[in-house]
Amino acid sequence: MPAIEPPPSPTPDPTKPRLLTFLARAFRLRCPECGHHPIFMPIRNVRSLYDWFYPLDGCPKCGYAYEREEGYFLLATWVVNYGAVGAIGLATGLILQSFTRMRFWAILATLLLVMPLASLLFARHAKAIYLAIDHYFDPHLP
Repeated sequence: MPAIEPPPSPTPDPTKPRLLTFLARAFRLRCPECGHHPIFMPIRNVRSLYDWFYPLDGCPKCGYAYEREEGYFLLATWVVNYGAVGAIGLATGLILQSFTRMRFWAILATLLLVMPLASLLFARHAKAIYLAIDHYFDPHLP
């Protein structure tokens, strides 16, 4: 009786980028599809909070639309931005309380001053990370 060979293992599609590729593009605030054009207006051109928080319409090279519908980035704001800043703030507070002689109220005051600023600065990256993860699992091409 001939030996039964196992089916060949599936090989990854070399044309489909990996999640790490999408995340690397997100950390550079670049288009998740092509990686060439920015998602947001460059910092030197930002003139208002609207310019800081809202992405451009889409990528001029590949045509990928950054915001699919109104409210698309709400989950990015709540989970990625607030969750990451909150977790880092909590960890920092616990580390400061454990390894320094700072009083509780001094730690709390410091974190209450730093965390909102960190949340504002991280907002663009949170949206880019959310866009990259969403594009990896549910790609919407032009």
